[in-house]
Amino acid sequence: MPGRSIIKNPYFFFILALVLFFPAYMINLGDQPIIEDEAIRSIVAFEMHKSGDYITPTIGGEPYLRKPPLYNWLIAGSFSLFGNYSETAIRFPMIISLLLFSLLIFWVVRKELGTRLAVLNMLIYLTLGRIIMYESLHGLIDIAFSMLTYLVFMLSWFLFKRKDYLWLFLLAYFLTAITWMMKGLPSLVFLGTGLLVLFISGRRFIMLFNWRHFAGIFLLIILLGAYYLVYFNRNDISAQELFMTLLGQTTRRTVIRFGWWETILHLFTFPLEMLYHFLPWSLLTLVLFIRGTARKIWQHPFLRYNLLLLAFNIIPYWTSPEVHARYILMLVPLFFTILSRAYVEQRKEHKLMPKIIEYLFGAVLIIAAMAPLAAPWIKLLKDVDQVWVISILLCLFMAGITITYWRSARQRLFWFAIGILILRIGFDFLVLPTRQMDSKEVLGKANAIALAEMTKGHDLYSYWNPEKEPHFYYLKNLITFRYHYYLSTARNEMVVSTSEKIPGAIYFSNPQHIGKQPIDTVGTLTQYVDGTRPLVVFRFTEINTE
Repeated sequence: MPGRSIIKNPYFFFILALVLFFPAYMINLGDQPIIEDEAIRSIVAFEMHKSGDYITPTIGGEPYLRKPPLYNWLIAGSFSLFGNYSETAIRFPMIISLLLFSLLIFWVVRKELGTRLAVLNMLIYLTLGRIIMYESLHGLIDIAFSMLTYLVFMLSWFLFKRKDYLWLFLLAYFLTAITWMMKGLPSLVFLGTGLLVLFISGRRFIMLFNWRHFAGIFLLIILLGAYYLVYFNRNDISAQELFMTLLGQTTRRTVIRFGWWETILHLFTFPLEMLYHFLPWSLLTLVLFIRGTARKIWQHPFLRYNLLLLAFNIIPYWTSPEVHARYILMLVPLFFTILSRAYVEQRKEHKLMPKIIEYLFGAVLIIAAMAPLAAPWIKLLKDVDQVWVISILLCLFMAGITITYWRSARQRLFWFAIGILILRIGFDFLVLPTRQMDSKEVLGKANAIALAEMTKGHDLYSYWNPEKEPHFYYLKNLITFRYHYYLSTARNEMVVSTSEKIPGAIYFSNPQHIGKQPIDTVGTLTQYVDGTRPLVVFRFTEINTE
């Protein structure tokens, strides 16, 4: 039957995934307040947007040195696109990056392993637990950075095969200039490791000393040098201060900071933690325990390249105690390309392990098909609009997918991924509207907006006692970054830190910063950094204007 042949075609699942993508990842995307890491990017983008200075990242008017500005430019562009400073606008660049990354994975794997595995790997990446439940909900830098880093790896591979070394180095260093402008030093680590893996395993190590390589290095220096020439001409900041800050961001999570005991413990916990974050697809790791699998992986040039990239790039993260799963998102497609190919090969050979994996995934779908019926009786969900309708529809869709899963032996993993996308849509409708309903993030946003209303029509500053040392993380910011962002956007102006006393201006500060100076207290802040006491909102009553 024509209908049956269509749903067996990998492109059917490719198109279906694209149709489901925006509903799955955009519905109620802005319902959750931003987290601290989102707020940092958002404040910088907001202040660029208001000041018109897109060269110098700032927070509270103070230079922000820990990340170059490129991702902030993307968020600022999203502000212009949406015409507001909403959470959705903050997260939209991440959503587009996720879509482009999944399409990039499809393109790469299709060229090397065929359409079927290409679609499967695209679906796997879109539906990883870490992506579904965290990364796709927050406007962070990591998906965009990881996409470009993966592109460096794969363009280098294709151009190496063609022996087009000049374009290989030029494109690799051009893209690395872009990734540097997002995240700084890690981009050079990935580039260096990738080139060493490629040229040593490909027995062309001598090419790293060829003029073509130096042409790529020269291009990187020209591109970054042009930006930093403008930056240092505009700002009274030394190159040493800036680059030592960037270096500190890279090394602060290593044994240098945490010591040997935590580092050794991390060596054992890291693999388990990563398997947890990338469930349910990390269950495919079971295929590695079949005899002969490692040999077959090593014998396949592209799989061997993926394996070596993964093995050498994972070392800094495996040995660094403070690591988040989002830091290795560019390495995850390498891992699942290997696993998916091993799974398909073992399934063709009628091995037992692929059947075990399919039964585990099938059990997950059965549970997922029944679980939505519990939603109307869950305290947090029972008041969601149309909760019964949503629950029943979700059950029906999941039941249909589950039945199709068991009836379509060769397409089971495709249907499993589609089921996860449907579940994400249900999550968007049922959970996102109620998530963090009574959280400190929600209260902080409300309090920030209230302070903006209370101080409307008055200049507002954060007062910084010049005798105090800036905080390592918050610098001269006396409030959380998310509070700062919501306060700034509610006032539609930058809220800057100053030590100057301005007549008629309203300030907020820690009582320790005020000391015994005469003030007129206006109110208090209930969202603050140290978590021990509120900050004071006040005016100075005696100001020396001489």
